This record gives sequence, C-alpha cells and structure tokens, in this order.
Amino acid sequence: MASPSARSARAVPADLTSFVGRRHDLAAVRQLFSATRLVTLTGMGGVGKTRLALQAGNEMRRAFPDGVYLVELASLTDPDLLPQAVRDAIGLREQPAVDPLAVLEDFLGERRLMLVLDNCEHLVDATADLVDRLLRAAPGVKVLVTSRQALRTVGEHIYPVAPLQTPDPDALESGKATRYPAVALFADRAAAVLPGFAITPQNEVAVVRLCRRLEGIPLAIELACVRLRALTVDELASRLDDRFELLREGSRNLPERHQTLQALIDWSYGLCTPIEQLLWARASVFAGGFTTETLEAVCTDERLPASALLDTVARLVDKSILIRGEHAGHTRFRMLETLREYGRARLAESSQDTTTARRHRDWYAELIRTAGREWAGPRQEEWATRLQLEHANIRQALEYCMSLPGEARIGLEMAAVPWFWGAMDHLTEARLWLDRGLSLHQEPTIERAWALATTAYIAGFQGDYDAVRTLADQAHELAVDLDDRARAFADHVRGFGRSLGGPADLESAIPLFTEALAQYTATGIEAQYADSLMVELAATLIMMGDYDRARAIADELRARCAAIGERWNLSYAHWLRGILELIHGDPERAEHELFEALRIKQVFRDTLGLGLTLESVAWTAAVQGEAEQAALLFGATDQIWRTLGARQMHGFRRRYEAMARDRVGDARFEVAFDRGSRLNVDEVLAVALREPAADEPPPPSSPTIRLTPRERQVAQLVAEGMSNKEIAAKLVVSLRTAEGHVERILAKQGFTSRAQIAIWVTRQAGQD
Repeated sequence: MASPSARSARAVPADLTSFVGRRHDLAAVRQLFSATRLVTLTGMGGVGKTRLALQAGNEMRRAFPDGVYLVELASLTDPDLLPQAVRDAIGLREQPAVDPLAVLEDFLGERRLMLVLDNCEHLVDATADLVDRLLRAAPGVKVLVTSRQALRTVGEHIYPVAPLQTPDPDALESGKATRYPAVALFADRAAAVLPGFAITPQNEVAVVRLCRRLEGIPLAIELACVRLRALTVDELASRLDDRFELLREGSRNLPERHQTLQALIDWSYGLCTPIEQLLWARASVFAGGFTTETLEAVCTDERLPASALLDTVARLVDKSILIRGEHAGHTRFRMLETLREYGRARLAESSQDTTTARRHRDWYAELIRTAGREWAGPRQEEWATRLQLEHANIRQALEYCMSLPGEARIGLEMAAVPWFWGAMDHLTEARLWLDRGLSLHQEPTIERAWALATTAYIAGFQGDYDAVRTLADQAHELAVDLDDRARAFADHVRGFGRSLGGPADLESAIPLFTEALAQYTATGIEAQYADSLMVELAATLIMMGDYDRARAIADELRARCAAIGERWNLSYAHWLRGILELIHGDPERAEHELFEALRIKQVFRDTLGLGLTLESVAWTAAVQGEAEQAALLFGATDQIWRTLGARQMHGFRRRYEAMARDRVGDARFEVAFDRGSRLNVDEVLAVALREPAADEPPPPSSPTIRLTPRERQVAQLVAEGMSNKEIAAKLVVSLRTAEGHVERILAKQGFTSRAQIAIWVTRQAGQD
C-alpha cells in the first residue's frame, strides 16, 4: 500500500487574517456533518466559501485523526488530473502504471479524514464522479466542497453561503454597526491597512453605506479597504458607482482571479455556457427581482428560445449568478447588484441593451394595464403585493420612458394611475414622474389629460390646493374633446378639489361628483374610480351634515365592494360607517367598524387611509373617556399627516382633541401625544386595536411584579421611544445600568419587546 509523505501531516492552511462574521454558518456546517458525509458550500465568487471551508476544516480537525486536507482546484483545467491533485494534496507518492484513483481508494479505505475540495465549479462532473467513488470506497472519509454550483450527486447536502449581513442605515442605533458581520469585517480589514482605524460616530454612517453598496460581499469589502490608503471612507463610498474600476487593486497573495472584482466576475462569466451568458446579460435589465414569466417575455428569442429558459435559469442558480426566493407563493429570482452591473456592461457591449430595455418597458406597461382591469376584484391583495414587489422594475421602465425621445407618452400612461401609487404608498414619487412626463409630452392627448387629472388628485392629498384646482381644470378642458372617461375623471378630481375647501366649496363639489359618477357608469370605467368617488362624496356629505345621504352611499359602497371581493375601498366604507356611528352616539359600534377598516388596511400600504382611520379611532377613544389613548393616537397620526403634507377633516379633529385635553389637561395630553409620535406603524396599530404587536404575546394589564420608582421612570422613557443610550444620558447613568433596568422590566412583566413596554405604560396611564 502507498504511504503518505511527511507533507501529509499538515492540515488546511493556517489563517493569516482573523475570521469574521460566519459563526452561525460554521455551526450549521458542523451540524450537517453530523448527519452526512458530503457538504457543498455554494455561492457567488468572493462571498467567502473558501474561507468558511478552511475555518470549518480547522475547527473539525480533532474529529479526523488522519487529517484534514485542502485540495485546491482553481488552476486545474484537465478533469483527468483530478485524482492526481487529490493524491498530491494528501502527499501520496506516485505509483507508475497504477490507476491513481485506485490508489486513492485503497489508501483512504481504512482512514478517517476530511477532504476539502476548493473551487470545483469548472470541474463539476469530474468532481462529482470522484467524490462518489471515494465516499463509497472509504466509509471514514468526509468531503467538504466549495463551488459556485452544486455537484448534484447522491448524498450531497448543499449549504448556500450568503453575503454578510449589513445594517439598515435608517434603523441603525448609533454605535451598534459593528454588531453586523459586514461592518465588523470592514473594521478589521481597514485596521490592517490603516493601523489605528476604528468605527467612530463620525464615520459610522459612511461605513454602513459603503458596506451596503458592496452588498456584504467579503471580497469586495476587503478590496475596498485596500483603497483606504488613498481615500477616506466618505470618498470611497461616493466613488462606488463604478465599483469594477475602483476595486481593481488587491493583495498580491490572493489567487489571480481574486485580485480584482472584475477578474473575479470574469472567472464566473467564463464558466457559463454562451446561452447562460446571454441570459445573465439580458436579465440584468431587471431591477429588484423577476419571475420566469417576465424572463420569458423580455429575454427570449431565437437565440434564447423559451423552451431552453427553465434549464438555463436552473444552471445560473446552480452557479450562484441568480438567487432564488419565494414571495407570496411565487418563485422570484434576483442578482446581486455587482453581478447585475457586470451583466449590463456585457449587454451594452452586444448592442442589445436598448432592445431589451424596450421589451422590459412594454412588459411592465402591460402589467399595469392588466392590474387596472383586475384591481377591483378578488385578486386585489395579490395585485397589491405583486405591484409592491415590482416597484423597482416599474420605476426602471418609467426611467426608460422619460429618457428617450418619443417615449414619454407611454410613461404618462403608466404613471397616471392614482390607485397604483396609493397602493404603493409613493404619492410623492408619482408627482415626480408625472411632472417630468408632462414637461416632455405636451401634445393634446388622452394620456396628457389623464396625467393632469392624476397629478391634481395627488396634489389634493398632499395639501397643494392651488395645484389641485388648476390642474383639474386643465385636465377637464383638454378631455372634453378627447375622451368621456378622461372627462369623467377630470370632473371627479374637480369635485375632490372643492371638497377640500370651505362650506361653499363643499356645496359646489356635489354636482361635480354626481355628474362624474353618472359618466363613470355610462362609460363602464374600472370600478375603482367610481368606488373612490363614492368615498369622497360620502365624506363631503358628512362634513356638510347630510348624514342620511352619506349613510346610504357608505352602505351602497360596502355592498358593491363585498359583492366583487374588493377590499381597498371596502375599508373606506367601514371607515365612513364608523364615523357615522360615532356621530349618532354609538362609539362602541363605531369602534367595531373602524377596527374592521384597520384590519383590512394592514394588508395594504395605504398611508392616507391608515391616518384617516387611526384618527377616527382616536375620536372614539376621546368620546369613551380614554383621553390618553386618544392623545397617543393623535400624536401618531400627526406623523402621518406630516408625511403626506395635509390633514383631512379638520373640524372633527379640533372637536375631539379639545374633548381629550379637557379631560386630562394639557400636560398629560402632551406627554401621551409625544409618546404616540415616537411609535412605529405596527406599534400604533397594536395600541389602536388593543392587541399585541405582530407575533408578540399580549402584555399584562397590570404588573405581575411591582416595579421600583426608577424602573417605572425607565419604562416611561422606553415608551417615549428613547434608546438605552438616550435613557442613560437622560438619567446620567452608565449605558450598562440603563440596559439592566430595561432587562429587569422585561423580566418582571414577562414582556419580550420594548413595544410591549410602551403599550403597558399607555394602559397604566389610562387606568391612573
């Protein structure tokens, strides 16, 4: 039998730099090896597969008395030499005239060791055959593979290696960035380049922004740190628009394919077949994500037939070019932005970028048309979710329209859909696209008339009352000679504009609403337009004091929506009925209707409707004597009105706010109001519905263990939205002391979140 040379005493190479951010992955890999003998780490180039494999091998050495051996395959081009590469890594002497694979099988048969086969993606078939032979011949051998695609052999367990987690800059608590692996890696590697470098309050935001731009890809982060010799973190972050050019300098000790980001992705591209390269390039036209349906519509032709699409997608997933996910029961794919930029560059080189972008635009224009036809029906929630998922692609299609001569007309058609922007909760963005399109397309067309009316409609919700009247009149003037449907919408918006004014304006809105509703019925326009008009007509009648007519319209709207499975405007019907019940002196029935509206709105991104309904819940709380609950909800809705730019139904707000203030006094009212202004949407909904926040047990109505005076003070500050750091500064104590108080409050009350503390404090204040 052959014997290993002295070189075989070595295990995998020792680390030259610290291992950062993969402890969970390490534990998962070790757990897999307790149940299997073959694990393949998959993922894009530069994501850290090799580093994870080496660390795992080192940490599992004691489980393999005969050693852990690294077999580096990146430079191996001939699959027939694979057995020799394994033999060399183990240190077996060559035996002329003997099959090297037979030598391996014979040597490994009685041994307990691990083979780490690194970078197998260009030798997948040969590696799969070799591993199968060795595992069958040697029951004591286990194999850890790194590859951009799986081996697809019997017994293989695939472990995808994802980029390192990065923080959300908008939700990051100051001083906590290094808790995220991507930032911790950046700090470690930056300190190696610039001794003394540290994450500080001054550079923390820039570092987080940089790590997010690099998408948590370890190699990209390490290459970026090299540039700190010449650039500050802020300068580096601002220059990352062309990341391939910027990150071209690396360590000379790295494999050649890893020395620059460009070379790294060139390596992945070269491993793809021509049809895979073509789909990679064409799929780069998508932003955010895509489905096989959209890929087929936008990317297939005679060079990439639809019949070959699914297999090609599967191979790109295997090679970690595409990332597969599931959303709302449907499979979606995406590319890391780094790979997408590379694909776009390849697409431009082929001169197919304009054609592919146009097909992309055409698909999303038709998607919006289809959504419009089906919106007011049983698939409404499904459409709302889909449109939210496709927001980035729709935005990209609009950019195409607004950037090329002659395309703005279709861009206006896509943008002039008010229900879409309401469902997306992007009214401000809608006005930007509409204003841009109107400046580019000034011909007297139906698209321009709809765009003027839509811009006016959105302006009304934002409190731009001059714009709503001026633009609606322009839309009406243009639509009269063009299209009855556009004229009906213009009249609708003209009525809406007047409903936002004083008593005389309210009266003049009614005939405009009535005429528009008749026109909607006559033209057979999509139901959402008439339903929205009925909401505004009923609200106007309520403000005029004509409660019986308002009730009739709200009831009719509720019946219409329920009959066709429509939910968006059904929630508004419940809102209207809740207000009318409150006016008629039944706050309990009012609350029941309003709660139903809120539960529906939780599914949609309807900031306006949420603000209106939460404010009405505050009115019912004031009438029921729950003044601090009302004040808290008034504070929460004020944040919504600041977002939108306008508050609705001022008279009711003034009446019920005064009622709540009179009950508890200005000081207590302002404390609760401020607390409400600090709550997020989920917390506000939990308070309003008298329910725990999502996935949380309900907080007790009274303390299970009495809090100390200091703990009650800390609980109050938590309820006001303060972080532990802010509480420590406020009370002039150490951060550790503040954290200890919060932990004791959670333990004593049996809570699991700070939101539950806030809800409990609010209830205690109401009981006091």
